[in-house]
Amino acid sequence: MTGFGTVTASGDRAAVATGTALATKAASDVLTGGGNVVDAAIAASAVLCVVLPHAVAIGGDLFALIRSGRDGRVFAVNATGGAPAAADIAAFHALGHRHIPLTGPLSIQPPGLVAGWRTLSDRWGSQPMARLLAPAIELAADGFPVGERLARFSAELLDELRPVAGWADCFAPDGIPLTAGTILRQERLASTLRRIAAEGAAGFYSGPVAQDIVRTVRDAGGLLSSGDLERVTAEVAEPLTTAIRGLLVHTQPPISQGVVLLRALGLADRFFASRPTPETLWPVAASALRQAFAERLALLGDGDDRRRRADSMLAGDLAPPAETPAQAHEGRETTTLVVTDRDGNTAALIQSVFADFGSGVVGRDSGVLLNNRLSALFLDPFHPNGLRPGRRTMHTLQNFIAVDAEGKVRFAGGSPGGDNQPQVNLQFLLRVAMLGESPADAVAAPRFAVWPGTTPTDAAHGVGTVVKCEPAMPESVWRAFAEAGFAVAEDASIGSLKVVGATAGNLTAWADTRREGAVAAL
Repeated sequence: MTGFGTVTASGDRAAVATGTALATKAASDVLTGGGNVVDAAIAASAVLCVVLPHAVAIGGDLFALIRSGRDGRVFAVNATGGAPAAADIAAFHALGHRHIPLTGPLSIQPPGLVAGWRTLSDRWGSQPMARLLAPAIELAADGFPVGERLARFSAELLDELRPVAGWADCFAPDGIPLTAGTILRQERLASTLRRIAAEGAAGFYSGPVAQDIVRTVRDAGGLLSSGDLERVTAEVAEPLTTAIRGLLVHTQPPISQGVVLLRALGLADRFFASRPTPETLWPVAASALRQAFAERLALLGDGDDRRRRADSMLAGDLAPPAETPAQAHEGRETTTLVVTDRDGNTAALIQSVFADFGSGVVGRDSGVLLNNRLSALFLDPFHPNGLRPGRRTMHTLQNFIAVDAEGKVRFAGGSPGGDNQPQVNLQFLLRVAMLGESPADAVAAPRFAVWPGTTPTDAAHGVGTVVKCEPAMPESVWRAFAEAGFAVAEDASIGSLKVVGATAGNLTAWADTRREGAVAAL
């Protein structure tokens, strides 16, 4: 059976966990040079946008949780754009579409990530943007060795994405996919990052960069306009919060699916007055997740009352679980990073272009790879996540900060994986809070995922719920899922946790070995 390990680092000043050694180094260097946790997070975020373009780019989205060590307040940042003004249901029907295309120019939602940098820097940062973006600019201009996952996705998606505007020029030059270890240079992206460093977010959402993005998308048949980009702003809100076994868990409010994590935590917790076993806990957790996903699809979306709907969902009583519609492409690429310091200041970021390489569209002159997040909206005017101009889609991105009864940050983290995100986070928190496992063991432990989740293309298929388990999951747990009525299947790897927190007087960072993960402590 295949198992996974955990890489760890401990110190007494700060801890960092990201998806690549280059990003972890950028964050650590900022901290060593006098920057704070938000400065470090921005620097790491920018590096990830350069070296993991299959997962994230400055043409993607960003969500963050920020905790102030001074007063203990936690804030949630939503850095996403809304549907283009020209994107309405009639427009897609006129083009013959029953669903928004999964890739290409019609799948693009205005990107929010750079607006997120602006909000993070303006509100909590201490260093100039030019300093924070310098490592990313250098890597884009001088190049970096292509990683295994980037090379693999470049080859696997070659036939699908080669016709998409700009993709092959960047990621399959001369029709040849990238290979691991070769040096990838992105000079046009470096120039765009220099403009952002000099002009701030305005250098991205207006001027030559914005003009190039709009021209590239429009020439390819998309709907994006300059006004759509100019309207993008990041939103700062109060997090959603729930208590479980001595931990106060914070996550993002809607449009994020963070409420799925908290709803499922609450449903699982109320079943057990004492410590459960894995055989009793995991079928209950799977049922709780199935119900939370069904409620999410029915209740959540962008609108003035989205917070009220989320609060209603958290307050609901356990009911017989409903079947959920099927999920389209489940292996979504995302990357997360977390930074904490000895004063309790904490930044947890998660960012994505949605599908592997997002829309595939790359700005001709700007080198900006754009997301395909619009494809998550339904072409149904009565659906809570139905398309309308300006609407932001219900979003898979979410992470968590868990604080103990003394107000200390015990854990902050997140995982990639679309609808797997709240499921991986849930299992980590239940393992440490209810099963009494160590953080290192909880990060590495075998996982399951309830499938399907909720996306438009397969929503009418009516597929029953399947629990997918990693091979190392004990046979007794497989049997417990089957005895609870679930169909059970195997999945080689689920999620990739990055966690930081305080244990035994130290600050520690943990990352599992399912994907590349890099940790550091000062």
